[in-house]
This record gives sequence, structure tokens and C-alpha cells, in this order.
Amino acid sequence: MHENQVDPWLEGVPVKTRIEWFLSFAQLIRTGTKGRGNQVKAGSVSKALGAIGATFELAALRNPLYSDTPGTSKEYHKKLALLMGGFRHEDPTTEPQLAVPVALPHHLINMALTSKSPKTQATGHLCNIAFYYLLRVGEYAYTNKSERETLTRKFTVKDVTFRRHGRVIPNDSSLEALLQATSTTLCISNQKNGRKGQCIHHQCTRDPRYSPVKSLAHRIHHITSNGGSTDTFLSTYYPKPNRPGLRHQVNDKDITKAIRTAAKYIGLYQQGYKSKQVSSHSLRAGGAMALSLTGATKYQIMKMGRWSSDTFLMYIHEQITAIADGLSKHMSTHVPFHNVGTMAIRQIAVVG
Repeated sequence: MHENQVDPWLEGVPVKTRIEWFLSFAQLIRTGTKGRGNQVKAGSVSKALGAIGATFELAALRNPLYSDTPGTSKEYHKKLALLMGGFRHEDPTTEPQLAVPVALPHHLINMALTSKSPKTQATGHLCNIAFYYLLRVGEYAYTNKSERETLTRKFTVKDVTFRRHGRVIPNDSSLEALLQATSTTLCISNQKNGRKGQCIHHQCTRDPRYSPVKSLAHRIHHITSNGGSTDTFLSTYYPKPNRPGLRHQVNDKDITKAIRTAAKYIGLYQQGYKSKQVSSHSLRAGGAMALSLTGATKYQIMKMGRWSSDTFLMYIHEQITAIADGLSKHMSTHVPFHNVGTMAIRQIAVVG
């Protein structure tokens, strides 16, 4: 090693110098100098710093980002912590993706059933499936994220099982046969939280037009009748029936565009929604909201959405007025009460 070269593991570099380097690196990431030229949010800076720390830890070395102060083994050095706190303070407030009502996927189904465009049909059915099965967009639509960036895998034809009163209907059956299914099961090979082999099940809805079972029947038949295999993604559509080799994918941008167009059509923007508050996330949020408002238990919602904790509560937005229906009337009822804790303290004081 030459005299002016720095040891890659920072051996012999004073702690103060290390911190100054990390501060400079964080600033370069923040401004986009080390990146695509655009300023990024604090989360992206944190990921970049985390990659450095992980490299050291994988080499069985102490993470140089963390403080040496006893009891703070998992905390950034003070200056770095203050810098990251400043970044988070400067970042704009994140707009929550609001839950959408069931009227939205139903509108998209109406569009799918009346359209001659394979893309419109596929998009409408995928949105309906996503709403009822509480799917993540990466599970049913194409995204730019590679499999190395996320654990989530896209559903394929072989992941879908149709049943009519318990009896399995083969996926390569006719559309008429598939539409006779009374329930459908989706089995997940892998997902975002690392769980494998989980299954989610749904039966037909009261109105068969809007049933996710029927939507899956349309999707599977479209794929298999155009030469698709058991490994073909559910997001696949064939724009020209006479050219089965030509196929495209419904992507996450297509989903968001369809949702925002439908939101305008059914009047959500007149109800206070903003366009940037509805996206592909709104379907998963809407499904969770629908379950909550119709009396599903916490366990049922977690099971359907495959949440391992109560993080699903983030989808139950305070913006949804149905949650607060009648609460003010209950609160306005005069109910006499005594503060037992305060009385007990006073009694103790008197006795003392």
C-alpha cells in the first residue's frame, strides 16, 4: 500500500476523520452527486450508509458508523445522527396513499367487461383481484425492481387454483368452465416479508360480475388460450389474438393511471381526494379498509393481507369518515364519573 492510500477497512484512521468522511459521503448522496444528479430523501441516504456498515459487519468488523459510547452500539455517531435528523426534517411530508372504496374496482370491471382492448381488460381484472386479495403491486403487475431488490414474486398461472364446491377445475379449461368456479386460491411462492408458501382464498361475491374469482377466470383463460404456460405472469396480456407470440405486461404505472382515472369518474376528487393520494397502494389499502368496515377481525385482516404484525393499521386512515360515524353522538352523552386515582391519592395524603 502506498503512503497516501487509505486502508479499505479504515485501519489507522482516527475516529474524527472517519466521521468527517461519512458526513461528506452522506452529503454527496443527499445532493445526488453520487447518484443520478437529483436530491434524494433521508431514507435513500440511510440505505447508502447502511451498505457501508453492512460491508464491515460481514467482514466481522465493528460498524464504523456507530458510536463507541457504551450503551449506544446501534446508534450513529452524534454528528452523523444530527445530519440525518436534519435531512428528515427537510424532507417534504409524505402524502399518504388513501384507501379507495369498492366502487372503484367495480367501475374498472365494468370497463373491462365492455372494452375490446386486451390491456384495458387485463388492467381492470388485475385491479379487482388486487383489491379483494389485498395484493402488493409487485405481485400482480410488472415493476422496474429486479428480483434481487425485493423478495416479492409475481403470481403466475400455476399459483391459481379454481374450485367448484371443493372440486378443482383445471386452469386450461374453457372460460365457461372457469366462470363456474365458486372459489379461488392464490398460493404465494415468496413475498416481501420473507414468508413462503402462504395461500389466500376467496369465494364468489354476491354480484358475480364483480367477483375476484371471475376476474381470475378471465385472466387465466386469456393467458392459456393465447399460448401462455403455467409460468406466465398474471400481468401478461396478448394485444392481438392472431399473434400469440406477441405479449405485453400490465405495469405498476398502468395500474396507477387506471385507478386515478376511475377515481375521477366515480367522484372521489369531489370528496376531498387528491390525484397524488391514490395509486396502486390504494387497492391494498381499500381492501383492508373494506374488511375493517364490514366487521372483519384483526386476525382476518392480517391473514388476508399476510401481515405479520398490526402494521396494516396504517391503511385504516383517519380520512375515512365511516370510522368516525356516530362517535361524536356517543361522546356527547353525559356520563357522570369520578377520578378514582385522584381520590385515592388524596385519601393517602390525609391519612399520612
